[in-house]
Amino acid sequence: MSPTRRRRRRNLSIRTTQLQAAQVAIPTEIPNTTAVFIALRRVRTPLLTIITIMTVGITGLALMPGIPQPDGSSGRLSGFEAFYVFSTTATTIGFGEIPHEFSIYQRWWVVFFVYLSVIGWAYMLARVMSLMQDSAFQSARAAQSVRHTISHMRQPFTIIAGYGFTGRTVAKSLDRLGRRIVVIDDKAPPIERLATDMLSQEVPGICGDACNPSTLGLAGLDHPDCEAVLAMTGNEEANLQIVMSCSLLRPELPVIARASTRRTAEAMADFDPQAIINPFDEFGNLLVLSLKHPYTFRLITWLIAEEGTPLPPIPPRVQVDNWLVVADGAFGEEIARDLRAEGFEVRIDDPTHDHDFTGIQAVIAGAQSDTLNLALAAHLRHIHPEIFLTVRQHAHSRLPLLDAFVPDFSFFPPQLIAQQAVANLITPRFWEFILDLMHTDDGLCQKLTNRLVDRVGPNTPRAVKMVISDKQTPSVERWLHHRQITLGTLFKSAQDSTQNIAAMALVVIRGDEVFTLPEDDFTLQLGDEVVMVGTHDAFDEQSEALYDDSTLFYTVTGRDIPTSQAWRRLTGHRWKDEFPLPDEGDATGGTSQPTKPTK
Repeated sequence: MSPTRRRRRRNLSIRTTQLQAAQVAIPTEIPNTTAVFIALRRVRTPLLTIITIMTVGITGLALMPGIPQPDGSSGRLSGFEAFYVFSTTATTIGFGEIPHEFSIYQRWWVVFFVYLSVIGWAYMLARVMSLMQDSAFQSARAAQSVRHTISHMRQPFTIIAGYGFTGRTVAKSLDRLGRRIVVIDDKAPPIERLATDMLSQEVPGICGDACNPSTLGLAGLDHPDCEAVLAMTGNEEANLQIVMSCSLLRPELPVIARASTRRTAEAMADFDPQAIINPFDEFGNLLVLSLKHPYTFRLITWLIAEEGTPLPPIPPRVQVDNWLVVADGAFGEEIARDLRAEGFEVRIDDPTHDHDFTGIQAVIAGAQSDTLNLALAAHLRHIHPEIFLTVRQHAHSRLPLLDAFVPDFSFFPPQLIAQQAVANLITPRFWEFILDLMHTDDGLCQKLTNRLVDRVGPNTPRAVKMVISDKQTPSVERWLHHRQITLGTLFKSAQDSTQNIAAMALVVIRGDEVFTLPEDDFTLQLGDEVVMVGTHDAFDEQSEALYDDSTLFYTVTGRDIPTSQAWRRLTGHRWKDEFPLPDEGDATGGTSQPTKPTK
């Protein structure tokens, strides 16, 4: 890959809708009144009991003979007075005999119904306590609360189906980047774990089956701010169902799914998701890459690692031709296919059988049992320490054991899936760049690594995308209406224009063309998409020039100019001669037709 190569753009924004023959409303799990209906149904009997007690008591008290009064009245209570007495006494408050002294009959009646109402209220309280423990009511109330929260979200969010280790890793990465998420899992413990995962923002969690379109609807699939869906469950059939649902209900929505077999991946491809991540296939590619192109392997794994990860060492160069894959399920065949495609001799053994290591130079311990894999690896360390050893790991809780053992190469599928999912979701163009790196000369990758380390430092940088527009780069947009600007200007320090910030551009997309690793003298145009990598502080400093006209002028020319109107008048400085601001530029505030820069 030459540093300034131009190629045609692979269009990721246009999504096919051929499978959607008709538009239908996206269903939701529950209507808004479900919890109310459940509550009314459960407390119906005690509520009717209390109503009956109060009705009979009030009616009887109003008909009960009273003590004759001095004014000649019979002493009976009116309907309202009887209601008032029972409202104060039947609820155990009690203010005495109102509006006058009661007769013995009235007193007995009130006493009887006071005790009877206490029994009725106790019955009601017991039923309400039982209702609060009812799983159906709790689920309905939780779903209603989640639906209310999601419907009032005003920021773009991503739906993550599956909150195992992979889903949690993706969620934490997105949360660190300030992205909102909604989580679905079919088990309660993962959803309950959301409260203890120390995420910076509130994350709505739904305990339900993501294969059900209604659950996806409840999670906000129909919400206008839903920007993507990640199918990260451990069940690839469920992931396929999620891809199908999203493709048919909202085909324009990007979907990223994990798959463990080629058959499932091919079935997913018919529904055109944005990305299909097959960790077995990706592992085979990375394993071969580490053996044949170590500098390329190091650069790729460094760029897709978690932000801040130190640059790893170069993988040791080894010459291995004969491989033994000890695996069950689809993993063994998938890895063997990739190795044989590179010309290696491969034999597959069942993990439960005895193994013959004669002539074997490399072994992959890839059983579905972590215990069997580590036991085989330890056995080989004793009897054949010269064999190149690769170990597969399933459970993240046992990763410390693998870190302590230190095999020659390790495979942890959830981590690989999470890294690729985040890279695909945040900056799809960045992932295109990574895919191109896999086919790049090893020497060029070594030079690019050195260039990146010199510019952004030895830790994994952040990848971001910027569009040259009035929304994301207003100062640059105004400048381009009157003058040209080069790419390198955007990476000048706002404190010292002779220095660069810790960031650099990897790709510039212009229409259908993609410019890979453009030089600093590359001339920008309105609408260009720039994929960059750099540190958080560097992008904060860059934003000053993108939004502030005087800062941009400084980074372009190296000269400070007055910013306030009073100082401009005092110095007699004319902005029109330097950089027209909206208030002194054209009448439309700098929205005239842009002048296209020359290439």
